[in-house]
Amino acid sequence: MVDDGPIISARDVNFFYGAFHALRGVSLDIRANQVTALIGPSGCGKSTFLKLLNRMNDFTPGARLSGEILVAGRSIYGQDSDPVSIRRLVGMVFQRPNPFPKSIYDNICYGPRLIGAKKKAELDALVEKALRAAALWDDVKDKLGKSALELSGGQQQRVCIARALALEPEILLMDEPTSALDPIATAKVEEWIKSSGMSIVIVTHNMQQAGRVSDYTAFFYMGELVEFGPTMDIFTRPREERTENYITGRFG
Repeated sequence: MVDDGPIISARDVNFFYGAFHALRGVSLDIRANQVTALIGPSGCGKSTFLKLLNRMNDFTPGARLSGEILVAGRSIYGQDSDPVSIRRLVGMVFQRPNPFPKSIYDNICYGPRLIGAKKKAELDALVEKALRAAALWDDVKDKLGKSALELSGGQQQRVCIARALALEPEILLMDEPTSALDPIATAKVEEWIKSSGMSIVIVTHNMQQAGRVSDYTAFFYMGELVEFGPTMDIFTRPREERTENYITGRFG
């Protein structure tokens, strides 16, 4: 896929947890094949917005959304939209590594098997491709039958990345994927993010990380999208005073 425009478009998105107005009029275009970082202080709405992009809010009682979100040109909250298909298109990696209590091999195969992949040769190829894409193949190729829970934290997180990639999503969402990792493991995951060539949206509290891995940055504050643009511009010449105050550590 080439970078030929937005892979995600949000239009006047408002989101409520019961009576709480968590997102206010968010409009944002996220470009294909780029890494977009969502930054802002705790409780500002960035993780809420991320979860809307593959309908994880469907599981939240009392949640309500208005506005429109298009993914790959399709409305994901339309009456004819299928949440299962959306989650195949938009993968998710969570804050803490959450491998299943299964072998490395079975972790990667889990999704493909659910959608009908059965042939061993096909599954073998999927496992190798996904683990190579997550920069983990060389570490685990001789121990695919071992439990994924025996791996280090950084390796577990890359198993989770590979598990998401095995379904060949067009977009990968990452919710603070390195916050529970040590610096060496964090560097490996960041290296993968930068070199993946995928459309990635990452929530991070670490502004240095946003500067290292992202092409574009969106700054959220109190449920509003304050500023969005190329990461270099956001960090060196922000247009909004609130953005500058956050970047320079005056609050947050």
